[in-house]
Amino acid sequence: MTFFDRLPDGTLFPFWDDQTVYARTLHVAQDNDAAADGNSGTVDAPFKTIGAASRVVQPGEKVMIHAGVYHETVCLQRGGTGPDRMIAFEAAPNERVVITATEEFLPAAKPSAGWHIPAIEGKVTVWMADLPETAFVAYNPFLARNAYEYLFHFGDRQDPDWMKRALLRRGRVWFRGEPLKQVSFPCDLASQAGVFWVEEPGLRIHFRLPGDVAPVEPLEITVREQTFAPREMGLGFIRVAGLVLQNAADGLPIPQRGSLSTCRGHHWIIENCTVDGANGVGISLGAESWDATETEGMGYHIVRRNQIVNCGVCGIAGSRGVKSSLFENNRIEFIGYLDLERMYECAGIKFHFAENCLIRDNLFRNLKHAGGIWLDVDNVNNRISGNVFVNIETVTAAIYSEMNFERNLIDHNVIWDIRGTGIHADCNECVVIAHNLIGEIPEGGAILCSLGQAKRKSNGRTALCRANQVLNNIVFRCPRRIEFGRREQNVSNGNLFDSSNDNCGFHIAYPEPGNYQKLVTWQSFFGLDEDSRQVNMAATFSADTLQLQFHHEGDGPDCVKSDLLGGGLTHVEPGPFTADQWHSLGNGDGICFK
Repeated sequence: MTFFDRLPDGTLFPFWDDQTVYARTLHVAQDNDAAADGNSGTVDAPFKTIGAASRVVQPGEKVMIHAGVYHETVCLQRGGTGPDRMIAFEAAPNERVVITATEEFLPAAKPSAGWHIPAIEGKVTVWMADLPETAFVAYNPFLARNAYEYLFHFGDRQDPDWMKRALLRRGRVWFRGEPLKQVSFPCDLASQAGVFWVEEPGLRIHFRLPGDVAPVEPLEITVREQTFAPREMGLGFIRVAGLVLQNAADGLPIPQRGSLSTCRGHHWIIENCTVDGANGVGISLGAESWDATETEGMGYHIVRRNQIVNCGVCGIAGSRGVKSSLFENNRIEFIGYLDLERMYECAGIKFHFAENCLIRDNLFRNLKHAGGIWLDVDNVNNRISGNVFVNIETVTAAIYSEMNFERNLIDHNVIWDIRGTGIHADCNECVVIAHNLIGEIPEGGAILCSLGQAKRKSNGRTALCRANQVLNNIVFRCPRRIEFGRREQNVSNGNLFDSSNDNCGFHIAYPEPGNYQKLVTWQSFFGLDEDSRQVNMAATFSADTLQLQFHHEGDGPDCVKSDLLGGGLTHVEPGPFTADQWHSLGNGDGICFK
């Protein structure tokens, strides 16, 4: 047991893993001439579709999927019965397995008619084509809007441009592997090439291809909501490994129905997969909806070493039922392309009511219109540790903890180049923010423990913004350094700040009108950061290589030596560094956080 295996209350995270000795392996190989769904699933007589294997695989058996592009949604029929009798779906070694929600479509296109497109009539041809109705089986994403349920909760708060994006269709169109941009009205087709518009009732598109080339090549269109999801709720002990899951036409949360969904299940292992191009959510866990009941038994998932990229609003989402789950060594990148952040479900990872989860050693990079990690309402005893957040543009934060009254821990993270806030604990109690390196945040602030939603009620009460602790962090080139909603019972100490931009870098908001301080008056009048220091620093961090160069002059702060991190603290250097790393950095050496 190590320090980084502990949860905030000091207990060991309940690790588990696949212990199954698989009694039978079923093979799927669509490119094999002998493949057929009526086969037995042997190497010599493989199934042609993954769905055929899913209908017969039993606990303690594995489905081995061979190279190919599979145009289907894998709908599991059953789960395993324990860690020693799991059901596995995995890519064959060194073979690329793609499960896609798209189908190829060669349009019988003709010039668009019946719609006024003012700027280009007579100059550029806008094309129209009927979509193949046979491609849509019980679901047409070109008819379904991005958001429905959510609009009933919050639609009245949004501006017209936001509403237009929220009401776009879930269907997407690709040309030569690149997506066309959807527009809201036929007149918008005049603005640029590489766009499409959907005519009611979702069976005809009007479009312009990049460069206004003629539509003589096949297009790709999304036709399925998900790529890998059970039909039955509550299945468990399922392992999904090494698959590429592409271009699901899922809607926007709420409900949360990702490209890959556990569908209220438990004890899933999702590893070494790539989830790419989901319209809404990449991976969905938990109960899917705020209105779900009977969440007991959900969770206990392992999500590790995946790449989750190019998702419209969220990489991994879970509302209720996300319990005792491990998220480690994932790369979450290019999230938020739908530009709907003000719907407040947009992040690399977004959880409601999560308990006892360990989120460690992940990379959150190149996010726009989405924060990094968002713990939203009544999350308990979760730890966010050892992650890297870099090049993020958001209205929230790299780490946003909202309305959480129980202990959660944010430690040993690198947070760099954020157009937003570094760590924002809004209306929290008992959060510990410790040993993080936070740099290059020009406006939003490094660490905020605020009372921005002071009148909001959750779990039977309003927030107090008390018993929060900000310890042993390094803050570099962040003019707004630390903010507390109120002074009482909040602690800040052992932090290291760069010597520039000291004016008004510290803030206490309540009682109104609030006040702004520099370090010396923050220390003398409020008794905060009494052992903290500010020194000359130089630092760079590469978003591409994740290489840190860091140098400081003079001594570091007197870091807090205590049991505040749940026990087992073995060093007292500031930031996320060991003693050896701290001294090495002082000599001008670099560290790579890959």
